[in-house]
Amino acid sequence: MRYAIVAAVSVAGGTLTAPSTAQPTDTPDLAAGASPPVDCELHVWPSSGLRSTYFGWFHGGIVDGAVQGRDGYRKLPETPLDPERQAEILQSLPLADLLKLPGYRAVIHKNAPDSRVVRRAQDRLTDEGTACYAELVVDDVFFQEDIVTGKYLKTLYRFRTFEGDTPARRFGTYSQVRLLHFPPTGPDDAEAALEELGKAYADAVGEFGKALNKPAGKKRGK
Repeated sequence: MRYAIVAAVSVAGGTLTAPSTAQPTDTPDLAAGASPPVDCELHVWPSSGLRSTYFGWFHGGIVDGAVQGRDGYRKLPETPLDPERQAEILQSLPLADLLKLPGYRAVIHKNAPDSRVVRRAQDRLTDEGTACYAELVVDDVFFQEDIVTGKYLKTLYRFRTFEGDTPARRFGTYSQVRLLHFPPTGPDDAEAALEELGKAYADAVGEFGKALNKPAGKKRGK
């Protein structure tokens, strides 16, 4: 069974579900004399939004304490990384280059899939796509504040490539990018803080690409 991530549009006589109309952003150039690349697509989904964790001397470990504005937690700006904002950032990135997927074009979906569906999925998450197909899901994005180590944007990615309808490779890991100015302390630094958060989100994709393509370590004795 495939899980299609679609957008609903109204038509006469009812509602029709149609694929996201987000356009590819990556079209790699061909070297002189090179053969055209295989028609490949990388489908990308954002997360549902920014979450938070905090670790301090006297309290901590309450997930989303800052997001919810609970006592003892510094409240974050409202929806600083909603799915739409994440999709905008993802569309601006050379994703095929960052993930070292030559010949792929990126298709950005604007709606976040259910994390439970992503974790359990065996088939593709969408019926869209070419025979040469890969997926990248931003499964979770956390603002993590630690009284000892500082503030970070911590992002969990899940990546799969397919041979036909069968997953050929699965890879998932966190990327961590330090934050210095987010969250803002007042209206005067709000713009700079949000700009830093967006840049950290973009930088995290590059860090994930490095982890995805890191050579396997040599076995002992060889």
